[in-house]
Amino acid sequence: MTPYNILIVEDEPSISESLSEMLQILDQKVVGIADSYDAALKLLDKNDVELALLDIQLKGDKSGIDLADTLRERYRIPFIFTTAFADSDTIRAATEQGPYGYLVKPYSMKNINAAIEVAMQNHRQFKRWEDEEGDLVYKDILFVKANGRLVRIDVNDLMYVEAKGDYALFKTDKKGYIVNSTFKNIESKLNPNQFIRVHRSYIINIKKVVDIEENNLLIGEQVIPVSRSQKPNLMNRLNTI
Repeated sequence: MTPYNILIVEDEPSISESLSEMLQILDQKVVGIADSYDAALKLLDKNDVELALLDIQLKGDKSGIDLADTLRERYRIPFIFTTAFADSDTIRAATEQGPYGYLVKPYSMKNINAAIEVAMQNHRQFKRWEDEEGDLVYKDILFVKANGRLVRIDVNDLMYVEAKGDYALFKTDKKGYIVNSTFKNIESKLNPNQFIRVHRSYIINIKKVVDIEENNLLIGEQVIPVSRSQKPNLMNRLNTI
């Protein structure tokens, strides 16, 4: 197994020590152990971290989900969630961050080994597909760099964009394209009169909305969550009677 520089973010000392020991047995390098969001940032700034194992529940005001958002936007490294909570609400909140893996405690060395390999393989594959500067917009045409080539998309055919870790899925009614770019960059290049961010993980084409119910909307057959903070902006943009 290829050795990687791994950061452990876990607020239970006994669990973090056990996890560290298992990683060392697997010939992985543990560059540090943090029990909070702030402690993790200090270690990230001082070390060359290639992968982070994140507990969802941490000390302090910020959770592992908050840290995942920072890892994706600022550090651009893959992460795997580790948690004792496997309920649907926790899993849904975690998957919205586009993790590269999800481990439920107690975990075995076999599961850890598999999760690391899958996470790093996906990360390398996404890196090959796109670089952050690969998308260009000209009027109603969007060019995205996918699979090493520029692909043309008519923006009127674009249904929504979904964040997936360091990457984004551009979804049309016929196909999806994985692109390496930040949401901020994507949002800045789409027509704000037609596209709106309704959730930390979704930018939608207003013209493609089928219906809206509570905190969800429907585009095609895809149910998309609408965050409480973004819903007023969405409703103000719609022509309602």
